[in-house]
Amino acid sequence: MSGYIAFVKKEFTENMKNYRFLILFAVFLIFGITSAFLAKYTPEILSALAKDMEMSSEPAALDAWKQFYKNMSGVGFSAFIILYGNSLSNEYSKGTLVLMVTKGLSRKAVILAKYTVAAVLMTVSYWTSYAATYGCTALLWNDRTLSHVALAASALWLSGFLYLSILMTGCVMFRQTFTSILFTGGMAALLSLAGMAEPIARFHPFILTSKNVDLISGTAVPADFIIPALISVMISVFGLLTAIRLFNKKQL
Repeated sequence: MSGYIAFVKKEFTENMKNYRFLILFAVFLIFGITSAFLAKYTPEILSALAKDMEMSSEPAALDAWKQFYKNMSGVGFSAFIILYGNSLSNEYSKGTLVLMVTKGLSRKAVILAKYTVAAVLMTVSYWTSYAATYGCTALLWNDRTLSHVALAASALWLSGFLYLSILMTGCVMFRQTFTSILFTGGMAALLSLAGMAEPIARFHPFILTSKNVDLISGTAVPADFIIPALISVMISVFGLLTAIRLFNKKQL
């Protein structure tokens, strides 16, 4: 336990020194602030650029949340995966893992500490972005008809742990950063394709990233997210356990 805590402290310090957390926080915050403003003023920008272009409807608060989920589920989490794709490759290249493991640090503690720090920093960045979108949306629209806003955001946040567990497995399997990121993207694509099959489409984890706006607008209900959330947690735990098991057998 002491080794795990010490490695967590080391990871937090490194993430501050190499600006990884600052970059992730800035990217998420920018998306949080700009989502509402883009939804509000894009029609005016388009009409200014093209005089004959008119929007069919006035922008609403729901459009801000559509922009938020589009940004976060796409570029936001992609940036997260890219930033943390070198979680283990740097350790391999520096040879620090061999030194620490030979001094008594358990391999399981290494994976758990890296997962913990990445999850915490992702959580801080994500909910800061959510708070920024919520505040800007409330500032631009006085719309109290939207429901389950926090629950919809929690669903997308939960999917971040799924991506992270897949990434950790990739980082253990491959020493190169690019290969780890490619593995994560490939596995996410395979999971997405599996969700197209009708029997499992209603329970697929990617409902957490695709039906957030439906939940806010009232066309989906919270019950629709229960089984996908449970499956997402199960896959996340399985991915983390797989990463630990593979790392225990890996030649450092």
